[in-house]
Amino acid sequence: MSSSGSTDFSTLLPQNLDSVIEGWLQDDMPSFDVGGLVVGSDEKKAQLLMKSSGVFAGKPFVQKVFDILGCTVEWDEDTAVEGDYKDVTSKVCIATVSGPVHQILRGERTALNTLSRCSGVATLSREASDRAKGLGWHGWV
Repeated sequence: MSSSGSTDFSTLLPQNLDSVIEGWLQDDMPSFDVGGLVVGSDEKKAQLLMKSSGVFAGKPFVQKVFDILGCTVEWDEDTAVEGDYKDVTSKVCIATVSGPVHQILRGERTALNTLSRCSGVATLSREASDRAKGLGWHGWV
């Protein structure tokens, strides 16, 4: 548990996380970045929004994507709590990413795809667990 009372999942991350994420970024942009050339390298900010209810998961991966690209991520510590279910009725800003605009755009798809996948799996897992408990199951799901 961390000091905030939430579970610290960082010990579950692979030791080669940097090289894994560098591979994801390479797969996403294997050659010349035309978009990066167009937008330039001015310092900009972008918001990461949570648009639907579910379990928030994948924060360490998103953080590492933008760390590798030289950007900073300022998380909303009340909302972006790994493993917490959030009931969202309207868009909620979970983080603000700052850095060279071409690097923000370079990491955007990889970060959002990873966050969506992790949160989707965590949400479906919670739903299965809740359903099993509702049917009287007392074991692990």
